[in-house]
Amino acid sequence: MDKGAHFYRCDFQVHSPRDIAYTGNKYGLSSEEIENITPEQKEKITLEREQFSKEYLQKIREAGLNAIAMTDHHDVVFVKQLRKVAEIQNQEFKSNSEFDKVITVFPGIEMSLANPVSQCIIIFDSDFSDTNLDSVINFFGINPTNEFEKFTTPTLKISQTVVNDLVHLHEKLNELNYCKGRYVILPNVGKGGEHTIMRSGFHEHYRKMPCVGGYVDKAISTESGYQNKINGGDVNYGNKSIALISTSDNRYEDGREFGKYSTWIKWAEPTAEAIKQACLAKESRISQVEPELPQIFIQSVDVTISKFLGTFNINLNQQYNALIGGRGTGKSTILEYLRWGLCDQTIQNSDFDELSIIEKRRKALIQKTLSDVGGEVRITMVKNGILHIVKRNSQTREILLKIGNGDFQQVKEDDVRKVLPIQSYSQKQLSDVGVKTEELKRFIEQPITNSLGTIKFKLSETGTKLKNSYNQLIRKKEIQQEIDNFNLESNSLNNQADNIRKSLRGVSETDQQTINKKSKFEIEDSIISNSKNELQIFENKADELLKLLETYPEPLGSIEELENKTLIQEISNEVDSKFSEIKVTVQAFKEIFSSEKLATLNNKIKEWTEKKAAFEVAYEQAKNTSQSSQQQLSEIQNIEKRISEISKIISDRTLLIKEIGTPEEEFDEQKLNWLNYHTEKVSLLNEQALKFTGLSKNLIKAEVTKSINLLPLKTQLKSIFEGTRIREERIDAIIESIRESADPVKEYTDILEEFRLLAELKVSEDKTLAIPETPKLTSCGYSEEHKTKLCNKLTTDDWLRLSVSELEFNPEFFYTTNNQLGDVIPFREASAGQQATALLTVLLNQPGIPLLIDQPEDDIDNRAIDQIIKNIWDAKKKRQLIFTSHNANLVVNGDAELVICCDYKDSTSQTRGIIKEEGAIDKKLVRNEITSVMEGGEKAFKLRKDKYGF
Repeated sequence: MDKGAHFYRCDFQVHSPRDIAYTGNKYGLSSEEIENITPEQKEKITLEREQFSKEYLQKIREAGLNAIAMTDHHDVVFVKQLRKVAEIQNQEFKSNSEFDKVITVFPGIEMSLANPVSQCIIIFDSDFSDTNLDSVINFFGINPTNEFEKFTTPTLKISQTVVNDLVHLHEKLNELNYCKGRYVILPNVGKGGEHTIMRSGFHEHYRKMPCVGGYVDKAISTESGYQNKINGGDVNYGNKSIALISTSDNRYEDGREFGKYSTWIKWAEPTAEAIKQACLAKESRISQVEPELPQIFIQSVDVTISKFLGTFNINLNQQYNALIGGRGTGKSTILEYLRWGLCDQTIQNSDFDELSIIEKRRKALIQKTLSDVGGEVRITMVKNGILHIVKRNSQTREILLKIGNGDFQQVKEDDVRKVLPIQSYSQKQLSDVGVKTEELKRFIEQPITNSLGTIKFKLSETGTKLKNSYNQLIRKKEIQQEIDNFNLESNSLNNQADNIRKSLRGVSETDQQTINKKSKFEIEDSIISNSKNELQIFENKADELLKLLETYPEPLGSIEELENKTLIQEISNEVDSKFSEIKVTVQAFKEIFSSEKLATLNNKIKEWTEKKAAFEVAYEQAKNTSQSSQQQLSEIQNIEKRISEISKIISDRTLLIKEIGTPEEEFDEQKLNWLNYHTEKVSLLNEQALKFTGLSKNLIKAEVTKSINLLPLKTQLKSIFEGTRIREERIDAIIESIRESADPVKEYTDILEEFRLLAELKVSEDKTLAIPETPKLTSCGYSEEHKTKLCNKLTTDDWLRLSVSELEFNPEFFYTTNNQLGDVIPFREASAGQQATALLTVLLNQPGIPLLIDQPEDDIDNRAIDQIIKNIWDAKKKRQLIFTSHNANLVVNGDAELVICCDYKDSTSQTRGIIKEEGAIDKKLVRNEITSVMEGGEKAFKLRKDKYGF
């Protein structure tokens, strides 16, 4: 577990059986019996109280509490026993890694004051000694009853001569060295009742008290006037804002009030200082409902060896982590190791000279500090409760990934980026984003990466289907054109053959009849051949289907862990039954083509074959008996041979067309899909752009619909138009027409459709070859001459390349200079500070993946620091933050859950770095580091206190 601050569910007012109003067994003797108490009785009471404590702690645990303060009125007897039992149990739980069962017990006292007439709770560090507890009681002049007595002494108000007011109470406790810095006072600030200081006339006590929080018995009032005072809105109450802590005030042995009234409080160590710091940052450290926490976070980073930092391990907090230290002590190095280990923004360009300064610096850092010494970076990341571990070796470049309880498997950088994405920015990088379109696009696209990936896949599949269906469509048109041409040739040849037959001389009538039958037999031969081919097609389909059925259905596998396993098994059995029927049916289909089933057909074909053979003999005899017409008969034979060839070709082509089917329907469907998917993409991007504007608090506006990236289209058109002498301004006219259209995607598809008509003119069924109607191109200034040139130059392959490309969008960004008037300027024209502040606002309002930024204060406008801090409070509920910083305000008032302090191992050489300290700001050593090495450290802590009016 990390050393930072975490939420604990607390009840800071529970009572022991010694409380006068306690309901249940008392575990002690009466005042009369105490005088004659025996050692045996003492031992018995001690054992009973010990058993009570065990049961009491278990009830606390079962109620979901993590910490309590036992605060009896002017008494500390029982809390010592309870804490002793808790310490023993906690050690056992920790050794068994059962951290959720650990209960922290704070010792405390509930005090009744005479001035102001009210009650307050004093809570001490959880390890505050028993001796010191007794000393505090004595210091205030309280005479407790005997420790073995049933009841505490009757509660009498602390005289104002002892404690004059809450300011004086603090001063008195600070007189005791063992108390100073180890206690926190929480006055009763309930809305009503005789014990609260929120009563009429007590406002001066409230205004002056040096208390940062207060407690409430049971539920906290939501009444607006009360809330206004508590939240610093009432000048009569000094505009003092304090934290509220709801308590159960449980006095029941069965613990029936546990968990009903509690408060989640965040600390790194269970101390009074931690409670104070939580009250000072109540927006992020105190919650009356179960806190919202990021579900995707980097849990740890391990480096086997680094030239600068050596071997180190850091367990990171689920929320806000701040790396601090002097310049060059390793803060940025740790951040870069995290990024490199998770393959973030990997350098794509192999040309070192063309790399950005940031990329060069990062590559050099990894090479010099890791690769040269063979270091390996290991990152553990949690996604919705599942551990993911990445190991990346700097020398072998091997990347291994383990998910959950699975084994390590070798993966690529892209795999890591997809499974474990982060958002990260190097020093000054946020300031540079404003002029980089691709970086700005990331803000829109990152949150919807998966959805965009799905659309991209669909468009890729659509492109493939579009290409296939279009190729089939063109092939069908080409085949049909071939058939038409062959029909023309066949028609001519048939006329020629008929004419020659009529002109034959010296041929008997019988021979003439035989010769005339030749064309009929050729037609019959074509019919039979075509029929056999058709049957063969379906026999092949039966074979294909039987082969496919060998892999179906998919085995069900284990279903023991399923909710409705019986029903699932029944459904699976029904599916198996259907596939059995299918297999039987397909097998019966296949049987149709067996020799037995085809016997009648084969006999008929055999009968025809015999007739044809007999005819061929008679035909040859008829030709040979007509010697005078041999030349004409020879010509008829040649023509008939060609007619037979053409008939066979037409038959084959016709079968091909049948096999091709109706690709025009598939083509039209895929064109519509292409349009619809792009419409969906635009809609998704527009929706995200609106969210982006909201996340920026309206500082940035983004427009997507009219921002198609048309450069690829222009580049392709220039290549196609090359040699046509059509000027580039005509291409620009198309680009402008799309850009200015109300529906650019529709305009894009309409223009592409006109290009298709021009490309297909060569295979058009229109034999006039007239230039098709293309009104879009006409409106762009294309003349008939231009279109004719395009018909000659543009191929269907050219059109396909244009049509299957996915459209990309480059959103246009604007900076809002005046929200009320709606004034905006192009984002690139805003100052670097305005740009970075607006973008950081988006990042901090965006939920999801971890956000890593190296020194965000270098980019943002100083005037915006306060607003950025408030954004940080909300941000860390929804995403993990890992920042390096020199600005104490971001760390202290941003309330970092974990501060990691870096320093030089040897300040004289500054060649090696170390991680000097880890913890939250409620830890003294961490506070010391902040004030000594950070810019404005002491001032930041003062500002933190000044905000609360003391």
